[in-house]
Amino acid sequence: MGAWSEENFGNDDACDWIWELEKSKGTDTLLSPLKKILSNDEYLESPECCEALAAAEVVASGITGDIAKIPEEAQKWLSKKQGLFGKKPNIENSHAIIAKQAVEKVLGNSELKELWEETEDYAKWQEIQSELITKLANA
Repeated sequence: MGAWSEENFGNDDACDWIWELEKSKGTDTLLSPLKKILSNDEYLESPECCEALAAAEVVASGITGDIAKIPEEAQKWLSKKQGLFGKKPNIENSHAIIAKQAVEKVLGNSELKELWEETEDYAKWQEIQSELITKLANA
């Protein structure tokens, strides 16, 4: 799985995705993993799920302003002025809705969920996802 923590940034796939996010402008890179999960009618593979959970964390942080649980690169991306007029990335409530739906879909039936079910940390991983869903629902 390439995971070292039940936190949503505690795996190789999420860290690789953060590197892409850090280089990006606008919200396309942020929303892409979420949309990929929502448009997928097939079995959800672990790497895509990890990216979507990381993206959902960034969306939640962008909405709530609580950046303590996201990596420094994502914190910088959220505060970086981008584009011609130097605006920060615009994280909207509609993004929180998409993110919440993606997290719920990952929790429903996915390779990532199955991998966590096989560990002693499954309950902690579920708790982290529940907290994330609550943040997104309250956005």
